[in-house]
Amino acid sequence: MSGRARAWPVKLLFELSMECESLARAEVIAAASALGGRPKGVSGCPGILVVETSADANALVSRLALCHHVSEWLGECSSKEVETCVGSMDVPGPIRVRSTKIGDKSVDLSSVSRKAGAVLGKTRGVDLHNPKSEVRIIFSDHVHIGRLLGSVDRSSFEKRKNRYMPYFYPASVHPKFARALVNLTKVGEGGRLLDPFCGTGAIVAEASLVGLRAIGTDLSEKMVEGSRKNLRHVGVQAELKVCDVGEIAQTVGRVDGIATDPPYGKATSTKGERIPSLYERAFEAFSEALDKGSRAAVVVPDKRLLDKAEGFVLLESHELWVHRSLTRHFCVLSRN
Repeated sequence: MSGRARAWPVKLLFELSMECESLARAEVIAAASALGGRPKGVSGCPGILVVETSADANALVSRLALCHHVSEWLGECSSKEVETCVGSMDVPGPIRVRSTKIGDKSVDLSSVSRKAGAVLGKTRGVDLHNPKSEVRIIFSDHVHIGRLLGSVDRSSFEKRKNRYMPYFYPASVHPKFARALVNLTKVGEGGRLLDPFCGTGAIVAEASLVGLRAIGTDLSEKMVEGSRKNLRHVGVQAELKVCDVGEIAQTVGRVDGIATDPPYGKATSTKGERIPSLYERAFEAFSEALDKGSRAAVVVPDKRLLDKAEGFVLLESHELWVHRSLTRHFCVLSRN
């Protein structure tokens, strides 16, 4: 799958994961930007985002985590206009129609697919098993219609969960959120991305899988060796070093972006250093390692930990509820 941007923009329809919808929307825009696609939001409804971009759709499919399907956007209409709308659309046949809905809507999806398929099939033919075009009809606040270009392999992220890795640590970030964090940095293919608290290696693994030059550092030699085992298991490589976060600029040099899930709980080891002090030192080091305008994507349990992130401006944050006593904030900061 090519990561090159197309010469002309197209409108793409993204069916988003609803685990953290704002994060899923931000990931699409950031990933398209990383691919050189200059994305521009066109419209959207709950669970749906339409973006005009020159980014290659197949490259987006291979890069995204918090998305189900990517389609060429054909248009939107009301629920009463679906048959008329699909009848005017130019898609190569034979076709197959799939309908879905976002939220609790009273829609007979089988009937919608059957009637829309009958309209399109008159002139293009129907093939339920090997169609040339799968037309997707998505009911949200409005009905959006698209021609499927690709589906994100969500099961691959589940297979890379830390519990299935040689080196296990309970606080490891889920691979799908690690991938989203990588994408939020907007680092393009071949760029240097650093996780200065690499832990079990989930973030550096995802960075390597999308073609970045992944770098991981950690204060714990045990963690670095554990990361090395996990990366071998996944079949990717990264530059891994043992060092304190305050020494990253001297140890690894300049990087194009930082994506990290720093320690914050009682179960994590900071060698006795208080968490606020660790974060303050970390951002001082991030400032040394990043050029102006580069991004740091960081997960924190409390945004107040970013109050002393001198040299950075907070661009966006996305809340993911974990349990009663923990909400994780996916924050994107720019080096100013």
